Amino acid sequence: MEFIRFLFSKKFLKHFLISIGITAVLLWITFYSLSWYTKHSDYIVVPDFRGQIFTDIQQGGKFTDFQFAVNDSIFDPDKPKGAILSQDPYPGSRVKHNRMVYLTIVSLIPEKTSMPDLKDLTLRQAQSMIESSGLKMGRLIFIKSFDEDAVQNQLSMGRVISPGVKIDKGSVIDLQVGMGAKASELKKDSTKLDSLLR
Repeated sequence: MEFIRFLFSKKFLKHFLISIGITAVLLWITFYSLSWYTKHSDYIVVPDFRGQIFTDIQQGGKFTDFQFAVNDSIFDPDKPKGAILSQDPYPGSRVKHNRMVYLTIVSLIPEKTSMPDLKDLTLRQAQSMIESSGLKMGRLIFIKSFDEDAVQNQLSMGRVISPGVKIDKGSVIDLQVGMGAKASELKKDSTKLDSLLR
């Protein structure tokens, strides 16, 4: 009875409320201190760097709140060299100042491939080999030859290129193709023949 009476006494309730108040204040101070120490609410939003040129964002002085590291580079002849393809953290992520952003960019140095031997192949075969080698099909230049639609020469930037020569991926390859019987048929119409031979 005495213990129960003590629990409901003014003295106990007073000390109990004081202890609760002190505990609440200590907890608030602790959480506030941790938030200040870790800068929990001090964050910035990661922009979308994709499509921009790596050297531009690195040297432009606009993104000084971030650090950048290239962790991979991929060759893509259809995109500008140094263009950013992907990033980590993703755009819109909330991060702290000086956060490292890892980038995948288009390779600054094109990959090399060996020039295939296209001579005497049909146009269909030559085009397939050009594409599988990472090269691009260029112009067809028709020349007088009995091998109709067969490749007579392969050219890069107007010059004959030998098989096995290392060449940048994405290079454009022009083909000289034999006219075969078409040449004799077009002799009567010199205008058409001249347009094919250009």
